[in-house]
Amino acid sequence: MLISFKSKYPEGMPWTNDMTYVSKSIIPGVVYTGGGCAAFAFELSDAAFGDLPAREHHSISDIRVGDIIRVKNDTHSVIVLEVHSDGVIVAEGNYNYSVHWGRFISNSELGETLTYIWTRYP
Repeated sequence: MLISFKSKYPEGMPWTNDMTYVSKSIIPGVVYTGGGCAAFAFELSDAAFGDLPAREHHSISDIRVGDIIRVKNDTHSVIVLEVHSDGVIVAEGNYNYSVHWGRFISNSELGETLTYIWTRYP
């Protein structure tokens, strides 16, 4: 499901903080607007999980495909495409002002820059 967005948002497509997306599902009862990287992650998350609400956790070992990870000391959001024993592969908007697919983030880097993880798995 997430990879299908590559045709809508191809690698290198311009994506800045001017891009916004409104999610009515991430936090129940709250209209939550994301800009830039968060907008990209929210749109993909809503497409994958529909109206399932998000819950926050901080456990790198519990990251799953489709989770939104807030990194770089609360300045950047990514969405997880693959989980590996030593890290994750992500998609992201506003990475060097564009869409980027397939960046690897190691568990050690996550440990240094993780703010929180939003999962929508029940």
